[in-house]
Amino acid sequence: MNKPNAILQDSGIERAILAGITSHGVDCFFEVEDILNTTDFYWQCNQEMFSILSHLVHNNDAKTFDIPSIQTAAKVLGHTNFANGGKYSEYLTSIIDEVGLSKDNVRLLVSTVYKLSLARKGWFAAKAVQKNLTNITGAEDVDSIISQIEEPIFEFTGRIMAHDANIISLGQKFKTAMTAVASTPKDIVGLPTGFPSWDIAIGGGFRPATVNVVGARQKVGKSFLCLNIARNMAENNIPVLYLDTELTNDLQLHRLTSLVSGVELEHIETGKFIHNSHESEAIWSCQKHVEKLLIDHFSIAGLAPHAIMSIARRWLSKRVGFTDSGTAKPCLIIYDYIKLMDDSGFKKNLQEYQLLGFLTTTLHNFAVKFKLPILATVQLNRDGIEKEGADVISGSDRIGWLCSNFTILKKKIQTELNEDPPSNGTKKLVVTDTRFGPGMENGEYINIIDNLRIAKLSEGKPFSVIAQSIFENCSHETI
Repeated sequence: MNKPNAILQDSGIERAILAGITSHGVDCFFEVEDILNTTDFYWQCNQEMFSILSHLVHNNDAKTFDIPSIQTAAKVLGHTNFANGGKYSEYLTSIIDEVGLSKDNVRLLVSTVYKLSLARKGWFAAKAVQKNLTNITGAEDVDSIISQIEEPIFEFTGRIMAHDANIISLGQKFKTAMTAVASTPKDIVGLPTGFPSWDIAIGGGFRPATVNVVGARQKVGKSFLCLNIARNMAENNIPVLYLDTELTNDLQLHRLTSLVSGVELEHIETGKFIHNSHESEAIWSCQKHVEKLLIDHFSIAGLAPHAIMSIARRWLSKRVGFTDSGTAKPCLIIYDYIKLMDDSGFKKNLQEYQLLGFLTTTLHNFAVKFKLPILATVQLNRDGIEKEGADVISGSDRIGWLCSNFTILKKKIQTELNEDPPSNGTKKLVVTDTRFGPGMENGEYINIIDNLRIAKLSEGKPFSVIAQSIFENCSHETI
């Protein structure tokens, strides 16, 4: 790939910065390094010179710089052009002999080099897009082509955001942070799911930059739970993107309509509601309400991870928007569920658990980058029938490592139903691992009342509350 136009560099400014560092020593170097790295210099001689100075500071604890020490470090790093008689030896001498700028002026020049470097990287990103597009045959789907356009650009902007991160003094940030929290008090830290006891257990709802995982055996109700959470979020004007590996948008719309209208799902799917005036009225009267719900659905069956993330990025730009800092405004992405589909985006000859780990890492990085929560669901292995913990996740330990909390949705067993009857709920949520909240003690769970005839899941009482009520009643009877 050709280098960008020479107008996107300034050899004199680069040289002046290096001369300033050699004149003022290590303090000036650190001020430059806060903004620039080796690749921000355009010319190879300046790149090598800066890497030599960096080596002297970080490996030799150098405080000042001179020709012998620079030439010695150059030999260690393999930059022999700076050695005696090398093609850069005269250039090195001229830099050392030059009267350096003041530190204040060095800072001004550093800003110029950084902006030129930024422009060059943008140029390369644009060239990468052009190169990708030259390989298009016309057989690709639209999302794949858009991904080829977006990937280099988002990678470019992502590196900028990461490079701009600074070391923060917590003490100096105290006043600003506490003032901000006090000025905008709220009930919970994250987004409320509509399941308040669960929100408390996982540390305040779905927090920004988290992956929240719910696991269950097949046909227990993971997708129904996701849809209910999506509806609850949308009722609070929180946009939701539902990335679905299993169900079509028609099936999900039927379920959502049943949930909102209260009409049986089977009657909606078959059209039987037209024979019942009450059901027909209930459905058509909820039309405007459903249309206003900020829920977008996309079937991702068969798509590679990079294509899925491209869809999510476009949704953020189109539906959600970004704050001045580049993070997403409040929203939720649901990924239902984590499994292998098209692995063409991954390296070959990898095990299934490694591929699932890469997918989970992709979700985690996306959540952190845009400071948004992701709700993901997973299948549990057969151990999940009896055991309760992150080790029952099917496929990859990395899913448990990277999630901020892990919750199991399962049916209550008969012994549980004996002391906590079906009227309290036939299913339960068990928070086994959490990074932020109190989690749950052994034996604790949250009752889930399900009415899947109308696609509804709602939260019942925690078992500890029911057990305490039973204990108090028994004590009262004894007295």
